[in-house]
Amino acid sequence: MKTKIFVIFIVAIILIIGGLGVFMNRASFGPSKFDGFAQALKSSGAQFYGAFWCPHCQAQKAEFGSSKKYLPYVECSNPDNTQTQICADNKIEGYPDWKFKNGIKLSSTGEPVICPIQKDGVKEDGLCQNASSQYFRVWIFPEYKFSIKSPTDPIKSGNIWQFPSEAQAVGEIPLSFLAEQIQFTLPQ
Repeated sequence: MKTKIFVIFIVAIILIIGGLGVFMNRASFGPSKFDGFAQALKSSGAQFYGAFWCPHCQAQKAEFGSSKKYLPYVECSNPDNTQTQICADNKIEGYPDWKFKNGIKLSSTGEPVICPIQKDGVKEDGLCQNASSQYFRVWIFPEYKFSIKSPTDPIKSGNIWQFPSEAQAVGEIPLSFLAEQIQFTLPQ
């Protein structure tokens, strides 16, 4: 009799714990808040380059929650931490890195710091030290916590800076900025 009660007790505990687990994870069974946004980024031709070992890439993915599975993510690191050929071909030098089919457009009231192309492995001092590129000039705008790498100068019209499709936004990019690039309204 004691064995039967003990078995019933264990089964009841397992059912309760399982039920709590289902209850706590119920959001994962339906669409996530950012599913449409991540899918819109992908369908717009945007590319998100990152590396499995990069903490900023993991933070960027975490912002999307379970919707990260829809992101247009390109892994840039081989298991031995060498760069994949696709990322080398696209001149990806830092992570996370975003490219947009129609280029990058941003608004800035301040003048950016413009870092020259890195020559012969010599890095610049100051802000450009961590943002230098061997392929592109780098624009660092005071309002943004990321930089823009571009093969050509942007077109400036008032406070709007338009970079070409080859330009890259490098760093943790706010979701609002990503949404602006594809004219997407973020869910509240």
